[in-house]
Amino acid sequence: MENVTYLILFISAILLFCIAFSRFLSKAGIPVLVFFIFAGMFMGSDGLGGIYFDNAAAASTIGNFAICYILFAGGMATSWKSARGVLVPGALLATWGVLLTAFLVGVSAHYLVGLTLMQGLLLGAVVSCTDAASVFSILRSKSMNLKGDVAPLLELESSSNDPTAYMLTITIVSLINSPDSGLMRFAGMFLAQFALGGALGFALGFAGAWIINRIKLNSDGMYPVVAVTIAALVYTIIQTLHGNGFLGIYIAGMVMGNVKLVQKGVLVRFFDGFSWLMQILVFVTLGLLVFPMQLPSVWLPAVVTSLLLMFVIRPVTVFFTLIPFNYQTKAKLLISWVGFRGASSIVFATYALTENIAQGDVIFNMVFIISLTSVIVQGSLLAPLAAMLDQLDTEDSTLVARSFTDFEEDFPGTLYELKAGQGSKAVGLFVKELDFPDEVRIIIIKRGGSALTPTGNTKLEVGDVLTVSAKGQQELLSLRTRLGLS
Repeated sequence: MENVTYLILFISAILLFCIAFSRFLSKAGIPVLVFFIFAGMFMGSDGLGGIYFDNAAAASTIGNFAICYILFAGGMATSWKSARGVLVPGALLATWGVLLTAFLVGVSAHYLVGLTLMQGLLLGAVVSCTDAASVFSILRSKSMNLKGDVAPLLELESSSNDPTAYMLTITIVSLINSPDSGLMRFAGMFLAQFALGGALGFALGFAGAWIINRIKLNSDGMYPVVAVTIAALVYTIIQTLHGNGFLGIYIAGMVMGNVKLVQKGVLVRFFDGFSWLMQILVFVTLGLLVFPMQLPSVWLPAVVTSLLLMFVIRPVTVFFTLIPFNYQTKAKLLISWVGFRGASSIVFATYALTENIAQGDVIFNMVFIISLTSVIVQGSLLAPLAAMLDQLDTEDSTLVARSFTDFEEDFPGTLYELKAGQGSKAVGLFVKELDFPDEVRIIIIKRGGSALTPTGNTKLEVGDVLTVSAKGQQELLSLRTRLGLS
């Protein structure tokens, strides 16, 4: 019992340190979640923690469970109003783009790394999807206002390409284990699962919203419990009926996030925190599964593959896929750079271990290094590259970054950010003393690394950032002048 207590203390201390250190990583443009992988490695058998964990099946189960809720939360945060303008190019990047990426990586790995063609294609399938958690984390932590519809396109692609990569991975694993099965049969199954998953996702999403809107609960805290249960039912029903559960749960989340929903604010805040918990869980688990002593043997082919992905394969895929659309070259270069690989790729790589694929450990370790180098290098250079390519909207610096917002349908007008800097007359005043006009509403206050839901008795401090809803910037001019807000 005492050993368990010390273990819990050790793990809690490491995780709290990671969270405390997160602000420094965010400034560098590196997703905080990467640090949790290193925390898992630190706690593992090759680290100081000495926790021996080599159960790939358990890690895969945990990863699939976490991805389900990450996709559901991502779907709820996807505004249809923002997404419909980039629906076609986003869908093409999430399907055709994934297939082309997998093929190019597979052929490259076959000739440059020495894997068989099917093993190379499996590696390509696993790393073919961009990581939604990393994309969301970097875009929002850096508060980048990207020009045009680049941010919605990036977020739609990263949120919706996991199902394609998952199906492709499963298909190639099946072909490796059963080479006489026939490619056409798997292609038919691939399309059928996508169609069924999409249709059931829409239907069950509306059903879930209907249930939440009509169920009468005595406690607001019970609504998230109902939503979590509905999400689990959506995934299991679709999987039982042989549809694509990942696609279905994402679409169900999108449907529920874009209709009128009882306690929507409560649900959005809950799933934002819950998805963070799921991401931390999967990153720590995957960190534990990795044996750092095995990585040096594959670092060179992994780094070569990662560089090919960054500088050749991803740009070729993006430029080719977006030919029919009116995107400028600089915008396509930025979209090409935001091809972060992350948790989903590492989770899918566990299938090579659980299915006893030859060279499965090599594939898993390569994917691990590819994902880390991708997020660290591309993430840290995203902000300066966006500035160099002139893709930052500096003329509208108060506008919340053009990414999907959970509150867009709940409040009239546009969301803006106002900062109470040093010398602002608003500092020290209570919200009820600010005398905001009726047309301007404070939605949330960002203070340090946390977000506060304001009340009339919330006192403003130096550095507070107010997210407000207003119909236009004219309504904010008098506020800025009177209160000294920037």
